[in-house]
Amino acid sequence: MIAATQSNHPLAASTQPSPAVSPLVEARARIRQAGMRITRPRIAIIESLLRHAGPISIERIHQDLGPTMCDLVTVYRCLAAFESLDMVRRSYLHNGTCLYELTLGSTRHYHIVCKSCGNTERVDYFSVEGMEGIVKERGYIHVSHIVEFFGICPACQQARQARGTSVTVPAEKRI
Repeated sequence: MIAATQSNHPLAASTQPSPAVSPLVEARARIRQAGMRITRPRIAIIESLLRHAGPISIERIHQDLGPTMCDLVTVYRCLAAFESLDMVRRSYLHNGTCLYELTLGSTRHYHIVCKSCGNTERVDYFSVEGMEGIVKERGYIHVSHIVEFFGICPACQQARQARGTSVTVPAEKRI
């Protein structure tokens, strides 16, 4: 008989933390839980997002998959489904281009995007739920928000100074 104090006994207390679930395993679970099928294109899209450190465009994801995996429309549809399952987060470049980033296994954060070179950096999360509360008090429902920051990165500033040109910001459209 094996005593409960032995480490290989199922009743023994484990002092080791349970391993974290990989983003791919979590994605599969969420897709199944939503009643969707696990397909090769869906898994390939998730793997493409995992390979990139930051947000990427739909066109770049499609390019990563290759011409035989799926068409561009399938990438759009899968990302829309993943967004509704809170698996990806949509962000934008200053020109309006949509970018997508996998949110599984990562902490909440925002981005700052360079208006000159397009480089994207993470910015630590801060709460804006207070603003959502104010909007809800005005009677709005299903409130959400998107926070993105745009500016000229230090590298682009230095490059422009080295060339002897001033840092200019593209004209902003005002609504």
